[in-house]
Amino acid sequence: MALERRVLIDRDTRGANDGTVRYELPRTGRCSALALGTRITNGATNNITETVFDAIDRVEVIADGSEVLMSLTGVELYKWNWLLHRRRPPYTRTSAASGVQELWLTIPFGRRLGDKELYLRFDDYRRLELVITFSPTIAATEFTTATTTFTVISYEWPENMTGLARRGFIRITQVADFTTVAAGNEDVEMPRAHPHLAYLVHCREATIQDGVDITNLEVREDSGVRVPYTGRWEDVQHENMDTWDIECIEEGIGLLTDADVLDTHQARLFQVSAELIEDTAAGDAAHPMARVATITADRLAFSVVELDEDAAHGVSALATADYTIHWSAKGIGIGNTAIIPIGSWDDLDLVYDAPSKAKVELRHVQAAAGGRTRVSVAELVRAA
Repeated sequence: MALERRVLIDRDTRGANDGTVRYELPRTGRCSALALGTRITNGATNNITETVFDAIDRVEVIADGSEVLMSLTGVELYKWNWLLHRRRPPYTRTSAASGVQELWLTIPFGRRLGDKELYLRFDDYRRLELVITFSPTIAATEFTTATTTFTVISYEWPENMTGLARRGFIRITQVADFTTVAAGNEDVEMPRAHPHLAYLVHCREATIQDGVDITNLEVREDSGVRVPYTGRWEDVQHENMDTWDIECIEEGIGLLTDADVLDTHQARLFQVSAELIEDTAAGDAAHPMARVATITADRLAFSVVELDEDAAHGVSALATADYTIHWSAKGIGIGNTAIIPIGSWDDLDLVYDAPSKAKVELRHVQAAAGGRTRVSVAELVRAA
């Protein structure tokens, strides 16, 4: 029998522009994953700067008031979803005036939806809550006031389901949040209560290429007595694409004019496209054309001109009006992200035995200042 799909929250529109909302989860059931759908309406002019995942400050699953079963910022959850699903999460990213942006993210308790070995038992806790902190920027060129809307879905095994061999669940949490400095190492001590499956490092600075702020990553045991993993940031991203078979394409719809810029959040770009959508006729005074003018790390600058064919000779002028442009950007690795697969996702007997170590650190070799860095870990919480 397939997983059952239970709607826990159906498009709950929040009346406040920011804050924290707490949704109580069921008291019984065997949950493979939760899904979080977020909808926010753009401002009356457009929105080319803030994404939905930037507007989500944190998503957490809290048990019995204090036990953290999952805790990530919106951008971290977005990148973990990209890894787990091997492609960009479903995201209607549009800059259209008063357009509705919608992002769909999974909160996983197993390695994949329908994992028969790893899932969360609601019955193991007296009270479970999904806690979401949000703060979209409100402006004519950002988001519209009081339009943040949440949907929560629970994917559960039926009560009479047989053939399950539960070995625990996956717990993904943020470990550190720091900004890089010009040089030196940032050593982040990792938790050791449970075995580890993977580490995810997200580092972004606007207009700075991946691998500049942080050049290398190392896993260090017992203050460097043993180093089981070391790699250059760029090499790790290449390996991530290869070993996980990840599709690294960001795309969206922009409402743009000449010299506008847009951050794709997909770095190390080697292929971009821009298609201007406009219904033109033979007698139109201006025929618009759009190109990507420059690429600076993950930022695209657009060149939009209007060609006047009524003149004796074709005359072009830089556009001042906004046009609908469909854009796509393909790069190396998940943008601004490096994943260290410290344990095996396929064989749960080959996870990284962090509890047996006296100390585990993730070293970040820094080479430039200004990179906002978040470090998170996926742990295997074994069934009691």
